[in-house]
Amino acid sequence: MLTGKDRVLGDFARALEKYYTSWSSLMARSFVSGLFTALGATIGLALVLGLAGLILDRLGVLPVVGGFFGRINEVLDHTLLK
Repeated sequence: MLTGKDRVLGDFARALEKYYTSWSSLMARSFVSGLFTALGATIGLALVLGLAGLILDRLGVLPVVGGFFGRINEVLDHTLLK
């Protein structure tokens, strides 16, 4: 007679056989999972950096960075107009 643990283990083994017998299915599932992980990380990083930039701008710290990029723009304009 099967115990509860044996039944659960058998169900788990059948689930593994169902989902992981096909190598191409496993690769496709892993690829899609990786894409969504990367997309989520990119969106999360953009939100965090945008929020940090907004906070630093409100605190008045970012004008230093703005001046730096302004100077780079001036150098590029001067170089391209020669």
